[in-house]
Amino acid sequence: MLENEMEESLSGTVKISDVSYDALRAFLNFLYTAEACLDEQMACDLLVLGEKYQVKHLKTYCEKFMVSKLNWENALLSFAFAHQHNAKNLADSALSLIMDNMDKLRKREEYAELVDKDPRLVVEIFEAYLSKQVNTAAHKDSLSKP
Repeated sequence: MLENEMEESLSGTVKISDVSYDALRAFLNFLYTAEACLDEQMACDLLVLGEKYQVKHLKTYCEKFMVSKLNWENALLSFAFAHQHNAKNLADSALSLIMDNMDKLRKREEYAELVDKDPRLVVEIFEAYLSKQVNTAAHKDSLSKP
């Protein structure tokens, strides 16, 4: 980036305007120390930066934190966020919580928003849910046969 004849190489400055100062500072700190002080928002911001700049260890670090904070109330938003940023472990964990709480979650505003914004994710959720129901029914059926 600084070796070509681009604005950054001429000025010696790289402008990163799509992230907060605190997140950028935490990102740079992580690059030097492999540590970060996370809350939910900082984990999201750093996961995005980890993906953007291909810092896989940071992305994994943030994903683990976010999985530890998952609950049925934030599972839908976390699932959508995970898909947007290729965070497979977070997506899988959120999907599991969604399937376990499907009746409650379908009544929430976040669900209606997801139907409008990204119906393919809703299809993925229902495919997983139906698959789980079929597997559960098949398992029960196999147990009842002599």
